Amino acid sequence: MPEPDFSFLTSQFFRKASIYPGSLGAFRYRFQQTGKPDNGSLQAWVYENISFELAQEVETETFPWTEEGIASLRDWLTQKYGQRGGAPYRIPYPPPAEK
Repeated sequence: MPEPDFSFLTSQFFRKASIYPGSLGAFRYRFQQTGKPDNGSLQAWVYENISFELAQEVETETFPWTEEGIASLRDWLTQKYGQRGGAPYRIPYPPPAEK
């Protein structure tokens, strides 16, 4: 499994919205920023291939909104991707039983 590229996560990226959901195949993540750059924080969640509101297997971590904090966030996401896997996107529900 190739390592994901989270290089798009920069201080400028986090200025676009206060909440940002995303995915790499079935690997789901979500970010929320509070405060301002160099004086705020970035919370990150990873969860199973389902909507965030219904997710049960949620892991979260908070990072300072600094260049060092963003680098740590990218490293954390890469680690979680390695643990959870990055299967191609799929609808998580089983197909209906045949009659």
